Amino acid sequence: MEKTEAEKILKEKLETAEKILVGIGSEWKKKEGTEEEEVLHAAEKLKNFLDGKDYYIITSLSGEDADRLGFSAGHMAVPHSVSFTEEAWKHYTLWLSCTLNRNTVLLELGENYKDPSLIRWPFEKTAMLNNKAYLFRVHKIFSQVPEELSGKSCPVAEVSFKLVDDFLERV
Repeated sequence: MEKTEAEKILKEKLETAEKILVGIGSEWKKKEGTEEEEVLHAAEKLKNFLDGKDYYIITSLSGEDADRLGFSAGHMAVPHSVSFTEEAWKHYTLWLSCTLNRNTVLLELGENYKDPSLIRWPFEKTAMLNNKAYLFRVHKIFSQVPEELSGKSCPVAEVSFKLVDDFLERV
């Protein structure tokens, strides 16, 4: 889908969202130089945007990579962190269960196929099961969505942290 059309749909969906689930993937890994600054700038904008909203973040990043983004531990699941506990997973799954029959935006940012059972497939399943959920899959290469999610999803072939930065600049 064209970037401007996707951003228009995203803006509309976020305005009515009761819950926002964000999946942060490998495009947000630690970078070098100005690209790292772009990632951190986008993370700061996302954090400010989510402040005061009912949201949760799950990430496939390592604990160190995730920590540098600065999101609240109470709103973030980092399963690849050595400090991740079963209690944290229960907290995430409880929050996720409360999305059923709620206007929910699933914002998948930069996730590849390295560990699809953590973000990619659960986000698709959530979008299929929840009639009020809408999936935005943003990845430069892997933005494809299943045909079954037609009308409930929006694939965006862009670098996810750049789209977040650009989009939140205008919202």
